[in-house]
Amino acid sequence: MSNLIVNNAYRILGLDNGANQKDILKRYKEIINRLKIDDYPEYDLDLNLDKKLRSEESVNEALKKLQNIKNNVTEYFFWFQIADAIDEDALKFLREKDYIKAIQTWQNASETNNTTSLFYKKNLAILYCLTLLNQQNSLFLKESLSNWHEIVNSDKFWVSFENNYSMINDLALNAEIINDFRKNVTKYISDIYADLYQIYEDPIYVKDFQNLFGVLGEKIEKNLLKPIHQSIYDIIEELNRINQENNEEKVTKTDYKCDNCGDTTAEKYYDYDDGSVLCIICRKNIGRDWKKRVDSLEETVEGSKKKFNRMQKVITKLESQLNQLNEMGLYEDSQSKVVRDHAAEAIRDASVILHNITYMSEKSVELIKLAVRIAGTQGAKEKYESDLNKIQQIVEDDKNTTLVLPIPKLLGKKDLIVKNNFIEYKGKTIYYKDIVKISYHGNTEKFHFTIVSVNDKLNLTFSNQQNLWLELVNVAKQYIEPIITAKLVKSIFEQDQTVQIQDIKIDKRGFHKSRLLKGIDSVLWSDEKIFNPQLYQGNVILYKLKNNISKHFATISLEEWNAAVLPELIKECYNEYLLRNQQG
Repeated sequence: MSNLIVNNAYRILGLDNGANQKDILKRYKEIINRLKIDDYPEYDLDLNLDKKLRSEESVNEALKKLQNIKNNVTEYFFWFQIADAIDEDALKFLREKDYIKAIQTWQNASETNNTTSLFYKKNLAILYCLTLLNQQNSLFLKESLSNWHEIVNSDKFWVSFENNYSMINDLALNAEIINDFRKNVTKYISDIYADLYQIYEDPIYVKDFQNLFGVLGEKIEKNLLKPIHQSIYDIIEELNRINQENNEEKVTKTDYKCDNCGDTTAEKYYDYDDGSVLCIICRKNIGRDWKKRVDSLEETVEGSKKKFNRMQKVITKLESQLNQLNEMGLYEDSQSKVVRDHAAEAIRDASVILHNITYMSEKSVELIKLAVRIAGTQGAKEKYESDLNKIQQIVEDDKNTTLVLPIPKLLGKKDLIVKNNFIEYKGKTIYYKDIVKISYHGNTEKFHFTIVSVNDKLNLTFSNQQNLWLELVNVAKQYIEPIITAKLVKSIFEQDQTVQIQDIKIDKRGFHKSRLLKGIDSVLWSDEKIFNPQLYQGNVILYKLKNNISKHFATISLEEWNAAVLPELIKECYNEYLLRNQQG
């Protein structure tokens, strides 16, 4: 507990605060002389006084405090005043360790409205705090805070306090010292309850004080508030790393288990963005292939869910720290509001990532709601509420644009659900972002539609259902083909890969075809003119410029994987080449 009461200079010397400098010096010499011969002195006001607190060092320190006018005022305020018969009666009960009767004595006398009653309440507040040192008591906590609050906010008390002090103490006093002490006294009281919190690890001591006074003392700020704020900032940084990371492996020395060999004793481990871990040996042996797998996984729904799970773990830690602030009554502190805004911003960024990259709309809504809830300032709340409205509108639009296609089967029909970001059929969900291949073709009687994702496949074949097939083709053109096209353009220009569709090879130079006995025929992106491929009777026709006119280059059946994306793929590759050529 705070030195202001537990290590109070008057307490160490076994005096009430009415002692003058002559009494103080006399008691000091008495205690020092007795301690030198191992004779431990005891006095009437030794309430719960640990013998360790009364030592030659502490007695010397007490004398120094009481000989300094500024320190003396503080010590005087935070100790018992035995000034009349009521105080003497209470002291008699304290001497007998009957604290309840002492409390009742001062309580009964403090029910009047005169100034003296405020000094009884000060004695009560000190006694409550000393009692709380050894036992938790919610009534004593409430009463002590109530008495302190009434005292420090009473102008009548402070006028009388200054007069009493001037009459009793023979140190020179000026009004400035009293005014300065009055300005800071609430912070000193705050430290008492911060110490009680640390003794019992119960936030009620800090919370009840904050609810009544709303003032930060040095101990609350330094020992409680700042550590929680720092922990929150560390967690925010961790969440931001997840938000911004680009699948780079991260070195960690934390206790881990290798997901490849199971080793738990390696010198180093490496974290990957799918949540997996490799020891240093496995990283050397298979790290490159492992990272390729992680890179591909991140583009899948499974990878997105794992990323969300990692986000959620960090956000749970963040909420735990914010709950601590709330439990202590520090949630609405001005510094805490700034910290909360930073936390809300990181959560909002995570929400945007989930919505725009992984299309986890429901999870995105959950996070943006959390950002609104924890934001500290009104401006931040309004900003995130606006974001929430936009996302909820998108989610609602998605529900309204859901397409249900009844797929004929041998025994009845099964509904195929088409959303803006996935297809669901027979309990199987395939997200557009995961699809890598598509093929659709048909004639007047039979129609085929097939999509393949990194984890799954959907193959539909039905007869005499051209309208249904055209609906699926339209879904493919609207949602699926742009995603496949973007992936292929990225692999060609960023990863320097060659994409092959039937016998056409496409790379960053152009598209090419082997001619029997004629070698390689090419259309280069740098050519004078690139013609858009055309769909014709179940085929994709590619052209090249020859003699200033378009000539047939190749015919690709729509039955071939990704033949359907060729028109857009050729167009986007050409645009990408022009863009890079202009930048280069």
